[in-house]
Amino acid sequence: MRQYETVFILDPGLDEITWDKEVKKIEELIENNKGKIIQTQRWGLRKLSYHIKKKNEGYYVLIQFEAPTSLIRELDRYYKLNESCLRFLNVVLEEKKVVLEKDKEPSSIVGSKEKV
Repeated sequence: MRQYETVFILDPGLDEITWDKEVKKIEELIENNKGKIIQTQRWGLRKLSYHIKKKNEGYYVLIQFEAPTSLIRELDRYYKLNESCLRFLNVVLEEKKVVLEKDKEPSSIVGSKEKV
């Protein structure tokens, strides 16, 4: 099985209970299709850099998981049919990246400005 990362943005007009239900549905979809969730990070409500479906904010969620390649098509299909999902992105991860970012907090991953 390969390691993947999915990031999706949910409609900000939904309440917290609905956000939790949507995230749980996606986690269940992954687990029901022989996937294993490594970690889930809820980045929360953030401002979008441009309007998507006339919204200027969105609820961001990142999930890292292991799964067969057939699950990615199913995830894409689910996101496209789900009206509360504004945008999504599925990415194949390198094994090292999951190990390094697994121990970091969400605030250190998003928006960190490191000088090299």
